[in-house]
Amino acid sequence: MKFKEVTATPKAMEKLNRWKRDIQSLTTESYRPYLTVKAVNQYGRRHWIFCNVQKRHAHLLSDGELRMYKKLIWARGTKRVFEQYALDLNETLNIAVAGNLIHPRNWETSEAYVMTTDFLVQHQDLENPSRIITTAYSFKYASQIYVVDEGGVELEGSIQGEERKVLQRKNARTWQKFAIEREYWRRRGVKYQIVTELDATKEEFNNIRFCEPAGFMKFEDELVRTFVFTFCHVWQRYFMKPLEFLLLHTRKQLNCSDEQVIRLFQFSVLKHFLPLKHSSTLQFHRPVELTL
Repeated sequence: MKFKEVTATPKAMEKLNRWKRDIQSLTTESYRPYLTVKAVNQYGRRHWIFCNVQKRHAHLLSDGELRMYKKLIWARGTKRVFEQYALDLNETLNIAVAGNLIHPRNWETSEAYVMTTDFLVQHQDLENPSRIITTAYSFKYASQIYVVDEGGVELEGSIQGEERKVLQRKNARTWQKFAIEREYWRRRGVKYQIVTELDATKEEFNNIRFCEPAGFMKFEDELVRTFVFTFCHVWQRYFMKPLEFLLLHTRKQLNCSDEQVIRLFQFSVLKHFLPLKHSSTLQFHRPVELTL
């Protein structure tokens, strides 16, 4: 069977070049995703949200992407998150040919699809604050790319030259797409990572949402440090008690209002000052778990 040559159509190139011109300065304000919720014709839940951190609308194409976006945008050192970032079509076609890989296409017409990376993140190097690091992320649900058992647990594969276990892969075409993306970003000196819903759990997402009301509040550094020290001390003594109990005892020691102690807790979790373990969803009537 002879396959048709995969080609980049003038229409696809025109759309891609228009997008490149639109985001030329690549600032938070000027960016627009290549794929949008309206334009994507697929089943499943999609999210078109306004991001208060970046002051623009963000387009996330699944619940998992939404959770990962929230985790990335509130991660320590994050400067910008660009979702649905398009890759140069001619280059991805060349990479596919060189690597004997299948490029995403319309299988009836052999028209090449423009590939996108789910997230391109610019973040500050925490050890060298003057340095900005860029990382590309591809998101997929674990069951779509790894073999799972009947209980939904990923099966472990063999150790391949590293001190970690490699999961058994499935869906070869998706992994070929990953290989094209990885090479594309390698050429630009950008680290590439594949992430799943296990990297941004529902509990972590719910806890971020719980704490977001305090995300833009201003507190004196000394007050935050005092709160974190006091809360941790109270937790070590009463770790089985619910959050409302811990906050009450912390408030008494700090001599502050109920509202302020709640906001300090939310702020400290969101900014990663308080070592919360995201093992369950935060609720005032339930205990919390810290990694102390």
